[in-house]
Order: sequence, then structure tokens, then C-alpha cells
Amino acid sequence: MTIAVHVIEEKIKLEDLVAKATTSECGAVLSFLGVVRDHADGKSVESIDYSCYREMAQKELLKVVEKSVAACGVAHAFVLHRIGRLAVGEASLGLVVASPHRRESFECGLMIIDELKKTVPIWKKEFGVDGSYWV
Repeated sequence: MTIAVHVIEEKIKLEDLVAKATTSECGAVLSFLGVVRDHADGKSVESIDYSCYREMAQKELLKVVEKSVAACGVAHAFVLHRIGRLAVGEASLGLVVASPHRRESFECGLMIIDELKKTVPIWKKEFGVDGSYWV
């Protein structure tokens, strides 16, 4: 089993994670890319600024991934969360989960995303095209 989580400032290269997770024992490799969309709460979005205390965020993210992997029985899980100012269309989250069968990968990926949004202390400040912002 391989687990890796990182909070990064660089662009997410999902293909690198997919390559790491593609192994002979896994028939399913699930990849997910979370991107900044152009709207939120009925407002037009220009960008999002993600911030955190990196060490704490990585520690909590690792807990989420370890718990999800144990619950679903997958072989590999890789998660990258980007911080800093991201424009519409840029990836903020990259996730790859691999397992012998597809159901485990889908369940684990969804569990990781749902739990990280609830528990990992990464904050976002959204900026509107009109110069306004909200948290």
C-alpha cells in the first residue's frame, strides 16, 4: 500500500500521480481533479486564494486519507492540494486512488473528498470579477 499527501504551491500534474498508482495488482485507477469554477453563491468568480498552516493541513489530510484507505481497502492513494491564488480553470485538488476493483476506488475517492472538505484546515477566499471577495 502506498499513501502520499502534499500541500503544494505548484501546478498539479495529475498524470504523475496516475503513473505512480498504475500497478499490476490494480484493475482500477480513479483520478479526480478539482478545479476553480467561474461562479459561487450566485456570484461570478475570478480566482480563489487557498491558505493554510501547511504542516497542520498535511497532517490532517494524511489522517483523512489513511482512514479512507483503511475503510475501503485500496492499494494506493495520492492527494495533492494546492495553495495560493488560483485562476478559474486551475486545479486546486488532485486525487488518484487505485484498487483491484472499481467500487473501492470510487468509494475511497469520494470519502477522501467529503472528509477533507469537512476537517482539513485549508481556507479559501474567493475573488469576484468586480473586485469583491468573500470567505
